[in-house]
Amino acid sequence: MLKEKYKLDEYEKILVSASKKIRAERIGLNLTQKEFAEFVDITHSSYMRYEQSGQISFESYIKILIKLNKQEQFSKFLDGFEFDDQKERAFISDKNKKFSNFINPIIAPNKKYIILDKDVFGAELFYSVEDGHKYEVNTFINIVLNSWDDKRLMQLLKYFGEKRMKPYILKQKDIKLLKAFNRHIKSIKRLK
Repeated sequence: MLKEKYKLDEYEKILVSASKKIRAERIGLNLTQKEFAEFVDITHSSYMRYEQSGQISFESYIKILIKLNKQEQFSKFLDGFEFDDQKERAFISDKNKKFSNFINPIIAPNKKYIILDKDVFGAELFYSVEDGHKYEVNTFINIVLNSWDDKRLMQLLKYFGEKRMKPYILKQKDIKLLKAFNRHIKSIKRLK
């Protein structure tokens, strides 16, 4: 009986911990429960129940992880199982390497400045600035995101990469931008 209670306690700890982490992500995105449920494509009642009790279907949990771009970490967790087929493990590892090579940004993560090229980012956004103008990367990204469209978002991803762009996307607190960002990342991953 004591052994069964211990297992139940561990089970409850994991459920509560997982729901708290997801709730923190939702709050970090400045979304209501209803907005978050819509964003991750699950019912509002299912998400409310999840935050309250930790109970959710596995499919819905995976949808949440994917929308929060946590599928790579979850895949690493799955890779940790001992009795995985070695060929499958090698395939997953190669696939992840190919993806990381594909999304390597043009501008190195340690670069602090970018030189404006209107042919790339569009003259209409920078009409009063000369080509070759030097921008601090943070300023440049924020300017582009304040007047973003799908083309500019893809250019930002190409130049700066997913990891560098994600904090800027989240800071905007724009659900349409976040959805577009996640859609572009998903389509890039599908190419591989």
